[in-house]
Amino acid sequence: MRKLKLGVVALSLAFVFTACSSDDDASTIAEDHGSLKISASAIYGNSSNRTTHSINENIILSSFLVNIEEIELEFADNDNTDNFYGSDDDIELKGPFEFDLLSSESFHLVDVEVPNGVFEEIEFEFDKSENPNSDLYGKSMLLKGEIDGVPFVFWHDFDEEIEVDFEDSGQNLVIDNNEIDIVINFDLNAVLAMVDLTLATDNDGDGSITISPEDEDGNNDLAEAIKEAIKDQIDLIEDLFD
Repeated sequence: MRKLKLGVVALSLAFVFTACSSDDDASTIAEDHGSLKISASAIYGNSSNRTTHSINENIILSSFLVNIEEIELEFADNDNTDNFYGSDDDIELKGPFEFDLLSSESFHLVDVEVPNGVFEEIEFEFDKSENPNSDLYGKSMLLKGEIDGVPFVFWHDFDEEIEVDFEDSGQNLVIDNNEIDIVINFDLNAVLAMVDLTLATDNDGDGSITISPEDEDGNNDLAEAIKEAIKDQIDLIEDLFD
């Protein structure tokens, strides 16, 4: 997997770690832990990772902004390690994390030290941006591009937690004094295969197409379909650090 180094969102261990356990033992974390890097990426058009291509040549995507409020690592149910958190606890990485998935090959979210253990999935929460200087203000995702040469914008303001697993559902994330690179991957090619954006209409005749829960162009149902398709086409990719 090729990686593009971007500005790192620096988060201190004390800030990002929260746990349900009341038996805090910082020395255990210090002795038995590994390093986890979390990034986000999108597959659109040609890809070095997959052989799929965008099937709809009438659609051009230019930007895809996403706001994630927090990321949560969940221990596997059968993890019997004696680390600080235990098998019934989790780790929360506080955001917000805001990024444009089409601005580069991958977006580096966070580097963090985590206790040894087996994690079965990552859960993250889409939420509306509270940054008034952002294009995402009041929205949780924003997709821009062209449909048959007509500019379009899709946005949604939903607030929802998403559980994301590896493409191989039997695979787990194992932290054992090692360094792991995890990518939260959005497959936009698959989204375009599931939802026909050429069905979008410009009912108000202003020369641009809006697809949202509140638009006047008649595309509210399509906005819901796009949102659900995006949620369905997110998975994890693991890559050991070189």
